[in-house]
Amino acid sequence: MQIPQLLNRLVPGLLEVVRHLPYGGRVVTQIVVEQFANRTPPRPRPFSLASDYTSWLSLTDRTFTGRHLPVAVPGTVELPSVDDVLELFRRKPGAEIPSTDTSVMFMFFAQWFTDSFLRTDRHDWRKNTSTQEIDFCQIYGVAESKTRQLREMAGGRMKSQMIKGEEFPAFLFERTAGGASAVKSEFEGLHDAEFLVNVLLRDVSQDQKDLFFAVGLEHGNSTVGSIALDIVFLREHNRIAGILEQEYKLNREQPSWDRGLDPAELDERLFQTARNIMVVLLLKLVVEEYIGHIAPYDPPLELVPAIAEGKDWNRSNWVSIEFNLLYRWHSMVPDWITTDEGKREAKSFLRDNNEVVVARGVEWLIAQCSRSRAGKVGLFNTPAFLVDRKAAEYPAIEERTIALMRAAQLQSFNDYRRRFGMPAVTDFAQVTHDVAIQKRLKDLYKDVDRLEWYVGIFAEEYPDEQFLGDLLTTMVAYDAFTQALTNPLLARNVYNEATFTASGLKIIEETVSLQQVVARNAKSPGKVFASFEC
Repeated sequence: MQIPQLLNRLVPGLLEVVRHLPYGGRVVTQIVVEQFANRTPPRPRPFSLASDYTSWLSLTDRTFTGRHLPVAVPGTVELPSVDDVLELFRRKPGAEIPSTDTSVMFMFFAQWFTDSFLRTDRHDWRKNTSTQEIDFCQIYGVAESKTRQLREMAGGRMKSQMIKGEEFPAFLFERTAGGASAVKSEFEGLHDAEFLVNVLLRDVSQDQKDLFFAVGLEHGNSTVGSIALDIVFLREHNRIAGILEQEYKLNREQPSWDRGLDPAELDERLFQTARNIMVVLLLKLVVEEYIGHIAPYDPPLELVPAIAEGKDWNRSNWVSIEFNLLYRWHSMVPDWITTDEGKREAKSFLRDNNEVVVARGVEWLIAQCSRSRAGKVGLFNTPAFLVDRKAAEYPAIEERTIALMRAAQLQSFNDYRRRFGMPAVTDFAQVTHDVAIQKRLKDLYKDVDRLEWYVGIFAEEYPDEQFLGDLLTTMVAYDAFTQALTNPLLARNVYNEATFTASGLKIIEETVSLQQVVARNAKSPGKVFASFEC
C-alpha cells in the first residue's frame, strides 16, 4: 500500500481518538498552526502594490494591499486572452459539480466573513479599505464614526427594531414625500451613497429598498446569507450587552467597573465590552468550525489565546493581493437551492434580499441553506451569471477578478508553489488527471511553467477528504491563521477577565458552533439547524 493511501485510511481514525483526549484539540491546533504559519517568510513583506520594489511606502502604508511575491517580469510570457481564461471557469448548463460535503451555509459564511477584510478600493485597485483585522465591521462598520451611527447609545446596544416579535436591524431607507426611497438622515454617510444606489442597488425596486437594513458594510444586504448572519450577530451583541448591564445593576459582576458610571459612561463600557466578546466569539467560530471545515479531515482545532506569543509570524496583519484573489470561490454557488418548499433557482434565491428573511425568519433560511449542497471549488463550475456581463460597461465578477490578477502582474503557479515550500510541477498531468482539462490548459499556456497562479490554484485536483487543492489550502491556512491568531484581543495581557468580564469569558468558552449562536437568538431554539456540512 502506498504512503498517501495509508495516511488516508489512518488519519481520520487518529484524529477521532485525539478529539476525545484531554487537551487533544489544543495539541492538534499547535501542530497544524505551526505547519502552515511557517510555510513562507513572515511579515513584514518587502513588497506591496505601492511599488514594484521595496520602499518605505511599501513597508508601512497599509492602505496599499500587500503581496507575497514581486511582480512578474513584464512581457516575458504571452498570456491567453481574458475571454479564453473566463471560459475555464464557466459552468455549462446542467453540468454543476457538487461539493462532497459543503453546505450553502458555509458558502454564505465565507462570503460574509471575507467581505469584512478583503476590501478593494473602488477608486484605486492597488489600495484597500480594510482595517486589516477581523473586527466585526459587518455589524459595527469600518470606522468609529460609522459605529456610532449604528449604536443605540443606551445600554451598550446596537440600533434595532421588532418585526413580528423578532429583532432586526433598523431600516436604512425611508420613503420621501414623492414616494422615492432615501437613506434615513441618521444613516447619511454610513455608506458611499452613489455606489450604494447607482451600482449595488441599481436593479433593486423601491419595495425591496423598504426592507434594506442599516448594517456595517455596504454589501450587507446583497445576499440573503449576509443579512441573515448580520441579524443573528446583531441579536447576539444586544443579548450580551443586556447580560452585562443586568449584572452591573445587580452588582454581581464587573467588580473593577466604577459603580458611579453615569448612563453615557455605562453605555460606552457595556458596548465596548460586548464588542470585545463578539470579536473573540467570531474568531472562535472561524478557527474551530470554519477553518476546521476547510482543513483536510476536519481536525479538532481550538482557539488558543496567546498561541502567537513569541512566534516569528506574530506580526501586524496586512492582507495580500493573493489572499484577496484566492478567496473568489464563485464555483460554490449552486444552480439550485433545495428548500422544504421545493427547489429554487440559486440566482433568484440569493437576491431575494430581505423579503424572505422577514417573511420566513432567519432560522428557516439558515436551515434551508444548511441542508442544501454548495458547488465544488474548481474550474468549469462557476455559474454563468457570475461570468457574463449584466451590462456592457460593467464587467462580471469573474472578469473583474481576472483583470485584477493581471493588473497585479502576479507570478506563476509554480512560483507560488516554490514560495510556499512545495515542489514545482513539471507537467499539466501533475495539476489534474482530467485529460480534457490538461489539454485545454496546454492549448492556452503551452508550458506548465507559464500557468497563471489564479488559474492553477483552481485547476489543481484534490481528493474528497480535501476542500481545496494543496497550494490553495496552504495559502488559505497561512493567511487565515496568521491573521486570526494575531488579533490583539488574544494577546496574553489582554485575554482576561478585565477585558471580557467573567460572564463574557464564560460565553466565549462555552460557544463552539454557529448553531449555538443562532439558537440562543431564535424564537424556536429547538428547531434551529446551522451547519457547514451537508
